[in-house]
Amino acid sequence: MYSGNRAVHRRVQTVKSDEYEIMFRVEDHHWWYVGLRGLLDLYWQRHVKMECPRVLDVGCGTGATLDAVRDVATATGVDAAPEAIHLCRMRDLQATVVASAEGLPYPAEQFDVVISCDVLCHRSIRDKTIPVREMYRVLKPGGLLFLNLPAYQWLHSSHDVHVYTDRRFTRTEASSILNACGFEVVESTYWNTVLFPAIAAVRLWRKAFPLPASDLDEQRPSALSPVFSACLALERALLRRMPLPFGLSVFALARKRHL
Repeated sequence: MYSGNRAVHRRVQTVKSDEYEIMFRVEDHHWWYVGLRGLLDLYWQRHVKMECPRVLDVGCGTGATLDAVRDVATATGVDAAPEAIHLCRMRDLQATVVASAEGLPYPAEQFDVVISCDVLCHRSIRDKTIPVREMYRVLKPGGLLFLNLPAYQWLHSSHDVHVYTDRRFTRTEASSILNACGFEVVESTYWNTVLFPAIAAVRLWRKAFPLPASDLDEQRPSALSPVFSACLALERALLRRMPLPFGLSVFALARKRHL
């Protein structure tokens, strides 16, 4: 009997409801989301060797990542917010369910790959190891976890408030959590490094002068978006050779150890 249903029905306010509408509107073209999917693809190409693996996206949001992988994988998603799953269904992502990352509704050893982007940072998750242990449980031995998290607690700003982020992580902290939950860290890096000085300055400014909504609330694409996208493409070229020493986000690839 698996324990994955213990938190499935707990209603969690994951972000302010209008943030999902913003996310759904922008994530197909916003430079940050495009850059994150490019990073996932880089490590996917490097480490995922099987054809059509079973993939679970924990905290799938409005489904852009699931949409990106479903041509090469059997893709399933969970999110604690019914609003998010409703928007996933608008992408025709039917294998999506409302469930908490703290209690995944699947038996053990069901998936080859788990993806989790900016979930552990949520304020509703007080013990950050519980979702990681759940991801470990549902992965097959040798399965891979792709984990993305916001970096550096001192950068906590009005954007984090609007998306209910209570904790940002260092690379060392992310690796420590993964190791404590039974994973072997295969690769880890910071990213969003080239833009770090400018965006860090903006985030620090917004500590004193917060915005009324998250950074994503753009009614039209920024004229700088192509520049930002080019910066992230340059970073991915560098990441083919070495990890980056600092950045606005932490990315880790970990493997479930064979027992």
